[in-house]
Amino acid sequence: MKILPVILASAMAGAVAAGRGARTGVDGAPNTGAAGLSSGPICSVKREVYIPSPQPGLAPVINVKYLGEGLRRREIIGQQGKSDLAEKIKARFSDDNGRTWSPPVPLGTGPDSLRQGENFREDLYFAVNFDPQSRRTIEMVFQRIFLGEPAAVLKKYWRGEKQFYDHMLYRLSADEGRTWTALQPLVHEPGAAFDPANWANPGYLHSNEMYGSYAVTILRNGQIAYPVSLRVPCVEDEEDKKIRANFPKYASAPGYVGGVSCFLGKWNPQKNDYEWTVSNPVFVPLRISTRGLGEPIIAELQDGTLLLEMRGSNDGLDPVKYPGRKWISISKNGGHDWSPVTDLRYDTGEQFYAPGSLAKFVRSHKTGKLYWIGNISRQPPKGGIPRYPLYIAEVDEHMPALKKSTLTVIDDRQPEDTAAVQFSNFSLLENRETQDVEVFLTRLGEKPGSAFSANAYKYVLTFR
Repeated sequence: MKILPVILASAMAGAVAAGRGARTGVDGAPNTGAAGLSSGPICSVKREVYIPSPQPGLAPVINVKYLGEGLRRREIIGQQGKSDLAEKIKARFSDDNGRTWSPPVPLGTGPDSLRQGENFREDLYFAVNFDPQSRRTIEMVFQRIFLGEPAAVLKKYWRGEKQFYDHMLYRLSADEGRTWTALQPLVHEPGAAFDPANWANPGYLHSNEMYGSYAVTILRNGQIAYPVSLRVPCVEDEEDKKIRANFPKYASAPGYVGGVSCFLGKWNPQKNDYEWTVSNPVFVPLRISTRGLGEPIIAELQDGTLLLEMRGSNDGLDPVKYPGRKWISISKNGGHDWSPVTDLRYDTGEQFYAPGSLAKFVRSHKTGKLYWIGNISRQPPKGGIPRYPLYIAEVDEHMPALKKSTLTVIDDRQPEDTAAVQFSNFSLLENRETQDVEVFLTRLGEKPGSAFSANAYKYVLTFR
């Protein structure tokens, strides 16, 4: 199975190192210099253009990860000119934390090349982490099968007709991503296996549909936790029935909502593979989120509690009556069972607004503290808009909640930006030498005209 690396969030959601000395960017072009330095309660933030927009209507996008437990990096770079579809994708590798790089190599994958009759497929790298228990790098791979041309299928989706199917798979590497095992599926219900000769087998398409997280969490008990969004049966009350009649048609089928379950992997050395169990699902009614819960992330708190954070969407609802929030659940038994969903708040007890966009956790090896990075809105958002500012805040691990006094702006809309600018769909890592957090983000909508006339930026967050 060929792999198209993750560049964007899927339709459910909405891009090299800047040079020091003689370093160069992708394809040998000189990197652009620093664009700004700001400071907040917990860190300083340096922003610089990472890859300029190659031409009007095209945005560079980038995904950066460590492979293994050392300094080996992989950077995947592409271009975006259409919503949720990338092209001209290349990858390069560094064994010395970005000081030197292999030449970028076109991957030659994507919906245009992965075709079977009238059907298309894309396989995306979603999440990767090194597991010290197995001594393996595990990578979660998202597979989407389009029954038709991808751009046309996505347009139909926004009009209420779904003709694509999502599944999650994983693969392992014992040599820092130089070689990989065959892909294995994540399974939570009976269904047909993927058939390379018949992608569109209904027995496969309609079973084990899920959309995975962008992060794999390594737990202190030796297991790994990986949350996914999937379809959950529900009983609707009268209020939800009224809402279903009016909210956007792309939501789940009657009798179901989009919920979240957690896959827990335990390493079996005899099999050289993980054994998986799946938690109970969590979900909210339609009047809380018309598009269910998505893009889940998990952090392990100091006392071993697991904190699950998820995006929702009030798309199609009155944004004042049904405000956009970030949603959380906790587990006290290693991710097997989860508490009822509630909203993420400040440590003062105050609520805050948030659009339907992804967020991420990172625990700093420099401070030992857990941080949350995501969008917080100044006014009630409508669905996934607006996606600014982008904040980092320390997590109060006892409540849990965001420490309001630590809110630090990573980026915000500037006078020269359009009203459609967004700071979302970012990748990040903690630099294993400097212990700075590096965020890679394309400022879609920053320039007039096309939302894709945008640069990719690198933000360096230095904690105090």
